[in-house]
Amino acid sequence: MKLSEIFQHLIDSGLDATLVGEADIEINGLSTLQHGKKGTISFLNNPRYRKFLEESDASAILVNERNADAVSGSAIVCDETHEAWAHIAELFDHDYQSFKETHETAVIHKTAQVDPTAVIGAYAVIGANTTIGAGTYIDSHCVVEQDVTIGKDCYLFSHAVVRYGCVLGDRVVLHPHAVIGAEGFGFARTRKGYIKVAQIGRVVLHDDVDIGSGTSVDRGAIEDTVIGKGSKLDNHVQIGHNCVIGEHTVVAGYTGIAGSTTIGNNAIIAGGVGINGHINIEDGVIVTGGTKVSHSLKKGHSYSSPAPIMETRDWLVNSARIKRLGDLFDRVKELEKQLKEKEK
Repeated sequence: MKLSEIFQHLIDSGLDATLVGEADIEINGLSTLQHGKKGTISFLNNPRYRKFLEESDASAILVNERNADAVSGSAIVCDETHEAWAHIAELFDHDYQSFKETHETAVIHKTAQVDPTAVIGAYAVIGANTTIGAGTYIDSHCVVEQDVTIGKDCYLFSHAVVRYGCVLGDRVVLHPHAVIGAEGFGFARTRKGYIKVAQIGRVVLHDDVDIGSGTSVDRGAIEDTVIGKGSKLDNHVQIGHNCVIGEHTVVAGYTGIAGSTTIGNNAIIAGGVGINGHINIEDGVIVTGGTKVSHSLKKGHSYSSPAPIMETRDWLVNSARIKRLGDLFDRVKELEKQLKEKEK
């Protein structure tokens, strides 16, 4: 593929870009700046990696206007470097579909409606009254239970599970071992122990939702658990029953969101975050890694709670000081009271 073809692909994708240098050089792969070699294209987005530009053997570099002067060879200059790189990478993405047509070992219920252009892989199971849209690919060993609706051009990687009654929009991606519609964590305490509370809601994933490996989205207890259009969940994320997540929100790995919490549009939830149930996180909120969220968060703000990393010795000293804060507070209040009495 010529560099000019890559450049044209960016223009066709609606990006404003400029081609500098030789347009006809051959590009046959991608590389990092550090390990760039002839025939590859690399990119510079983080200024910390600018030092690798001179040493890189990549045939072309994707850069923004600010760093363009540092490139001596061929380059594509685009200020939307991250988006541009995503479009370039898709040109080199491999076709990872194992099957080109429905496999003979797939188990498809006679009442299921599978579009002729959909592909069902080996040993996958499709339940009764389930509908699967055009162009959808369901890989081997997936389980799609009864009364499920799956839209067009979805991709379910091997061992993904969609439980009964759930709804997937168009272009939804489920990575391996994702579970959609697991039983919500609902139990009623009795004098003899706990009894299960039936979870009769569904999970609804709107268009362009991406669910990572090992992530579980629990079905609603009564109403639905909903993930809005374009939202992305990383690997090993837990979404509790009745949660509603808005559009174009991202949630990073090892985050747990307790039941009946609402998260707005365009929010960013970093890795390892714990979010209490029955709270509201408004549009545009950013929650940094490891934060524990115990109450509702206001629109457009960034929130953090963990202490910065420090040496263990310093942490132990500070922990001891934290335990004394209550006593120190009481002593300060008493001193303030004494000062006020003296002023009288």
